[in-house]
Amino acid sequence: MIGRIAESLYWLGRYLERIENHARLIDVDYHRQSTHTEREQYPWKELIETLADVHAFQEQNLAYNESSVLNTIIFDQANTNSIRSCVTSARGNAQAIRERLPSELWDAINSFHLWLNEQKLENLLIYPHTFFEQIKNQTALFQGIAGSTMLRGQEWQMLQVGKYLERAENTLRILRVVYCQNGMELPYGDALALLKSVSGYEAFRKCLSNKISTNSILEFLMLSPVFPRSTRFSLYHLNEHLAKLSEFRGGISPTIQNVRKSIGKMHAQLDYMDPSEIARTGVADFLDLEVRRCNMIGAAIGQMFSAKGVSVLSF
Repeated sequence: MIGRIAESLYWLGRYLERIENHARLIDVDYHRQSTHTEREQYPWKELIETLADVHAFQEQNLAYNESSVLNTIIFDQANTNSIRSCVTSARGNAQAIRERLPSELWDAINSFHLWLNEQKLENLLIYPHTFFEQIKNQTALFQGIAGSTMLRGQEWQMLQVGKYLERAENTLRILRVVYCQNGMELPYGDALALLKSVSGYEAFRKCLSNKISTNSILEFLMLSPVFPRSTRFSLYHLNEHLAKLSEFRGGISPTIQNVRKSIGKMHAQLDYMDPSEIARTGVADFLDLEVRRCNMIGAAIGQMFSAKGVSVLSF
């Protein structure tokens, strides 16, 4: 598998996971505003801090209101992290490797792209929940088709590498924004919204039926080995898919070995960590460090691709 193909698969996996994460987070925060009428700019500023470039937003002299923020994080093509930009980029990556994907998978992402291009901000403001449900359904359709039609070869493994790295980083970023604003005294409404933003409320109640607390949420979203969106779960599967990739080359190259070591160290720390340790060392500092470590892992994976897209990957 040449570097160009591997890179397209990697980013296709990342973009689809990012789109779903954005839709969940915006949907939950969008509906939280009714319970925070005393906080004039809430939750719009928080969404920009999480999903866009704050400085770029401020340079346009835009107000932190419903229409400006939603247009920026959903429809603005100038914002490379908007949902529309991510869908466009995902479709572009899929188109570049169309011959390596099942036809049903291409049809799913192409239909998603065409549907989103027809959507307008005015319609979203009337039926916001329906809009975000449709986006989540579209990403779920893509993941379902991929899981039921793709051979478990190099293409599948690389798609999953992108997916799980993005998932681990997204969970950390959401936690960082919430805890940086609230500290360890997390209001019940914010705690509930945090769990719902990663579709974890029902799973949390099944695993930890006790009262919702800061420590229990950190334990669940970062340290759970069974919740699919926890950082620990995502890192484990990221490492497993990289290991499978190395098997296709008949051995482990120094490049992929170093990446797996970095992931393994991060995962091992979470394996044996107690949530009270995070609280003692400072939640904000700890989450900042973990996000930086994810960024370094992403950069190291990126170095495995050829800059010109013609060299064989070094696994």
